[in-house]
Amino acid sequence: MIELLVHFASVIISAVIITIIVLLINRIERKRHGDYHITCEYMRYRYSYSKMDECIAELCKLGADGWEIATCAGEDSFAAYLILKRETLHTSK
Repeated sequence: MIELLVHFASVIISAVIITIIVLLINRIERKRHGDYHITCEYMRYRYSYSKMDECIAELCKLGADGWEIATCAGEDSFAAYLILKRETLHTSK
């Protein structure tokens, strides 16, 4: 019976210690990234394959404003779905 109580207490103490470690790591990560404010804006475009030249020209125009392709969300037989991303870092120093 005593062995069972000791085992139960050790499991609870281990869980508390792991929780405290995770909370401390999260706090340190937040402080480390506190100097930067990251803004991500996402836009979803459907580009028709029949007008791909126009679509590439539009992408080039957006690229001048800091946009880049984040991922291809999917495609079908008529269009490609592209997700564009613009990420801006602002230092608060």
